[in-house]
Amino acid sequence: MNKKGFTLIELLVVIAIIGILSSVAIVYLQDARNKANDAKVQSNVATASTQTEIARANGESVDSDTYRDSVIAKLGTYPCTAAGKVSWTASPSTTASVVAYYAQLCTSDSYFCADTNGFRGLNSAVPAAAGQCNAN
Repeated sequence: MNKKGFTLIELLVVIAIIGILSSVAIVYLQDARNKANDAKVQSNVATASTQTEIARANGESVDSDTYRDSVIAKLGTYPCTAAGKVSWTASPSTTASVVAYYAQLCTSDSYFCADTNGFRGLNSAVPAAAGQCNAN
C-alpha cells in the first residue's frame, strides 16, 4: 500500500505544539506592548515639558491654560487602556514659573512627571498641585 500524507494523530500533535508556542508568545508580546506604552508616556511627557521650555525661551507666554491645553492636544492618544489611569495632565505653579506635565504609567501606579525646572522622573503620587514634580 502506498501511503501519502500525514495521519490525523500527526496533524493533531503539530497543531497542539503550535498552539502552545503561540500562547507563550502572546504573553511575552503583551509584556513588550505594555513596556512600549510606558516608554511612549515618558517620551510624550518629556517632550511636552521641553516644548514649553523652548517656547518660554523664545518669549512666548506659556502661563495660560490655553497654551498648556494645546501642548497636551499635540501629545495624541493616551496609550494606556486600563480604566482609572491618569492621562496627559499639566499643572502650573501658583506663580506660573514652573509647569509640570505628567501621566500615569500603564504598568504601575507611578506617575512620570517632567517640569520646566528640568526634573524628569517617577512620582509615587500625583505631582504637587503647585506644578512642580517632586521625587517622592
